[in-house]
Amino acid sequence: MGESGEVQGVRYCLHDDESGLRKTLDTFPAEGIVGLDTETFWDRPSNRSSVSLVQIAPAVGEILVADVLATGVEPLRPALESPELWMVAHNARFDQMVLSGAGVQAAGLIDTLQMARMTLRLPSYSLAAVVEHLFGLPLDKTYQTSNWRRRPLSKAQVSYAALDALIVLRLYDELKSRLTAEGRFEEALRASTLSNQPGQGARKKRPKIELSPPLNAEERRVVRKLKAWRLERAETENLPAYMVCQDRTLEHLVRVRPETLEALGGVYGLGSAKITRFGEDLLKALRDACS
Repeated sequence: MGESGEVQGVRYCLHDDESGLRKTLDTFPAEGIVGLDTETFWDRPSNRSSVSLVQIAPAVGEILVADVLATGVEPLRPALESPELWMVAHNARFDQMVLSGAGVQAAGLIDTLQMARMTLRLPSYSLAAVVEHLFGLPLDKTYQTSNWRRRPLSKAQVSYAALDALIVLRLYDELKSRLTAEGRFEEALRASTLSNQPGQGARKKRPKIELSPPLNAEERRVVRKLKAWRLERAETENLPAYMVCQDRTLEHLVRVRPETLEALGGVYGLGSAKITRFGEDLLKALRDACS
C-alpha cells in the first residue's frame, strides 16, 4: 500500500500493489452505490486521455484509491463491471470514456452532472460550482491539472483524488433527496444512467434503486429537531451542516432509532471517525428529539 490519510473524517488508502488491491476488493461492497472518479493524463502516442488513478468511495468505510499505472485495471474489473454495483460520477461520460480506453466497460454509471442540471439553475454545473452552491464548501481544484503520470504522487494529490470520489457520493445523496421530494427522482435516474458504448453489447439489467417509504408526521418532527441540533453543532465547529450528518443519515436514524454507539455503525453515512466525534451527542439529540 502507498499513501494513506483522511479527508472530511473518512480514511483513504492508495493501493499501488496488485495483490493488495485484489485483497481489498474481496472485502469491498458487492452491491449498492459508490462514488467514482478518475484522474488522467494526456498520452501523446495514443492521442487520448489515459487513466492514472481510479477512486471508489463506498457509503461506509475507507475510500479506495487505485494506482492503475502500478496495478493495471484487471483487479478493478469485477467491481467496475459488476451488474450489482451502481457508481455515481460527475461528468460520468468522461470516466466511461477513459475506462473504456483502458479496456473496462463500466456497467452502471449515474451522472450527477445530468442530475444537477435537472435539479438546479446555475451558471455553471462543474463539480466545484455545484458543491459550493449546495454545501457552501469551496473545492480546491488546483491539483486537477497536476502531473498524474509522475510517480511518486504527493500526499496532496492523493487526498485531492480521494475527496472527489467522496464528495460526488454526497452530492448524489443531496440531489436524490431534492428530486425525491419533487417526485422526479425516478425520471432523473433514467435520464442520468449511462448505457455501455455502442458496439460493446447490451448492458446487463440492473436492480432498481428502491425509494424509502415516506416519513410519517412523527418521524418528520424528529428529523426537524435533529436538523436544528445539526445546524447548532455545525456552527459551533465551523463546518458545513452535511459534514456533521447528511439528511439521509438523519432519516435513517429516525427509522432505526439506535441506542448505542455500536448500533450507530449500521446507520448510513456514519463511519468510525464520525461516531467518535459526534456519536454521544447524536444519541442524546435523538433521545431528546423523540421524547
